[in-house]
Amino acid sequence: MNVTLWLSFLGTVLIIGVTPGPSVLLASANSMNYGARKTVGTILGDLSANAIQIALSSLGLASIVISSGEIFGLIKWAGVAYLIYMGITKIIAKPEIGAFKKEEKQKGFFKLFSEGFLMSASNPKAIVFFAALFPLFIDQNFPFVSQVVVLGASYLAIDGICLLIYVKFASRLKRYLEDQEKIHFQNRIIGALLILSGLMLSTVRRTNN
Repeated sequence: MNVTLWLSFLGTVLIIGVTPGPSVLLASANSMNYGARKTVGTILGDLSANAIQIALSSLGLASIVISSGEIFGLIKWAGVAYLIYMGITKIIAKPEIGAFKKEEKQKGFFKLFSEGFLMSASNPKAIVFFAALFPLFIDQNFPFVSQVVVLGASYLAIDGICLLIYVKFASRLKRYLEDQEKIHFQNRIIGALLILSGLMLSTVRRTNN
């Protein structure tokens, strides 16, 4: 595994992980309604869906790596473009708010797990995201499978930690997460960082390929 690419991957995923998206809002709302301990089920459901999506997207990438290095290179550049697109989308998108509705009905672990799983699994863009993101950090001088395992485990770890932080401090973050102006300002910063990350990675790819 190329250590420089791995560290770049960690930085990119951390930028994405701290962005309050649907999974963050769901986990935070469940934490406020049912407690942080129960909401671990929601987080595990989300990560389980992500793990499946990573596996599915990587299977497709593996066949491309084996068949054509040139096509894989094109996918890497498509990934750079996708990262920049994500940044632009974050900058111009209107943030989703109003997720914290108090619910009296209690939910068990399986129900909360299912909510987290379905939230991620029902997002058709997720596989595209992983298929576009991972090639940017794959070094063809190293075994493909081992790199995917490291990247996948790293992504799940960072995403899980970010969700746990939001869940732990959900009550304190409620006012912030429901403030559209603050979320929009953060999204602009995140978007700019994603664009910068994409541009920097495009330069790295020119020198490595």
